[in-house]
Parts: sequence; structure tokens; C-alpha cells
Amino acid sequence: MVKSCFGTGFIYPVGAKERRGRLMAKRIINKRQAKILKELIELSHFLGNNSLQLTILGEGNTSAKVMDRGEQKSFLIKASGTCLETIGAGEFVHLKLETIMRLLTIGNPTDDIIQEVFKEALVDPNQTLRPSVETFLHAVCLAINGINFVGHTHPVSVGILVCSKSFPENLKGRIYPDEIVILGRESVFIPYTDPGVKLAQKIKRELDNFIKKHQQPPKAIYLQNHGLVALGSSAKEVKNITLTANKAAWIRIGASCLGGINLLTSQEVEHITKRLDEKYRQIFLTGEK
Repeated sequence: MVKSCFGTGFIYPVGAKERRGRLMAKRIINKRQAKILKELIELSHFLGNNSLQLTILGEGNTSAKVMDRGEQKSFLIKASGTCLETIGAGEFVHLKLETIMRLLTIGNPTDDIIQEVFKEALVDPNQTLRPSVETFLHAVCLAINGINFVGHTHPVSVGILVCSKSFPENLKGRIYPDEIVILGRESVFIPYTDPGVKLAQKIKRELDNFIKKHQQPPKAIYLQNHGLVALGSSAKEVKNITLTANKAAWIRIGASCLGGINLLTSQEVEHITKRLDEKYRQIFLTGEK
């Protein structure tokens, strides 16, 4: 008897998921990594909840930064073909961050080179699952200091806006205070790019430009004809960013039908950003307390 994540695709024998979970648990060498894995699973299940309309079937992926082997950076990434809603401990792939990042310096790597790098990047050389096609996107985000969790989703609301002719204008600016508090002053917008290495290279360039301008990373990246990426210091922050981006997208869609979107002025955005009470709330919303 077998289980399937969705209609066709990744299929595994009953019991294999549980066995992989036990094997993964043995590889977690300290309590901190065990805590990170637990939070990553909870985040994945939350983002994969069908009732929230953030992902369906095998859509979306999640990742978390971990440190091991003399504090060398590494990360856990959802395995290809698995489902966020049902993913277990044994369905994440543990990769060396620096090895993945080195590949992005190659202009147009072949599929063979990519697969060789994936093998080299495995923390456990006996791992048989393949990492998500969006592994490079996650690596670029997790390479930034302070970014510890990443969630890539396809909310229906965001999909409407990123697939419309008015993108990215329909997502620029801020429309209410909590959008500023949780998503920051501005977001990053990426024209449609082939998922994989090319997309990650494009995102890295835009992230570098954003950080140079604002002295901090963005909270949200909107991908044309694709979806949303949430960058957080914690799993809780990724949840809050995703929920807020989803809400803001629906408000923008509704406002567009009722005369147009009324943006806050740059002065109003700056004022909210500097308010001490909002900074205090932000600490709790990011999961820092």
C-alpha cells in the first residue's frame, strides 16, 4: 500500500515517512537544531493549510537556517514532491549553504552541474530525497544575516495581483499601518524569471540593491506570474508576513474595484515606521518575544 502527496508525483510506502523521521531525528545533533526542525514543520503545516488558500497540492516550500560542524552554515529545505500540509521530519533535505551559494556565481550551469552541486552540498551523503527546485532562492535569502526562516507560497490573492497587467504598481506603496509594521516600508518585485538558478541570481541582485539602499533586508518578495516569498528572523515572523501580504493583497483587489487604491503618503509611512509603540509591537510580531 502506498500514499501519495497528490494525485500523481511523489509516492512513498506507508511507514517510510515515519522511518525517515526517525533517521532524521538521529542526525539532529543538539536541542537547538531539534527546535528549529520542529518550528519548520509547524510553519510548513500552517502555510500548507488548504483553508488559508496560501498553497495547494505540492505548491510552495519552506526552509530554515541551522548551524553545525564548527558553526558552518547549513539549512533545511523541503524535499521536492512533498506537501507542506503533511510534511514530516524526514522530508527535509539538509544542505551546506556555502556550497549552494557558490553555484550562483556560474552564469548558466547545466543540469548535470546542478545535480553534482546538490550531491556535494548534502550534509548527509546518504540522503536520497532531492531538494526543492527553489533551493537556490531559499539559499540566497538565508545567506543574509538575521534571516533564519523563509516561506515561499502562492496565495490566491497575491496570484491575482502578480499575474495582472498592473504588476508591480498594484503592490507598491503601503495602504494601512500594520502593513508597514509587518512588511516594512517597501517590498522587492521580481519580473518573471525561470524558477531555479536564474531566478535566484536575479533575486540576489535585487536583495543586494535593497539592502544597500535601506540597510536592512526586505520582508516580502513578490514574483511576477509566480508568488510570494516571506523572509523572517523566526518562523512566527514568516507566518505573520505571509498572512499580512495575503490580507493586503485582498484589500488592494477590492479597492481597485471601488475607485482605486488609496496609498499612504511617504511622510505617513515614515511616521508609522518611527513610532515607538509600533516598534514595541513589532518585537512581538516578529517572534523576538
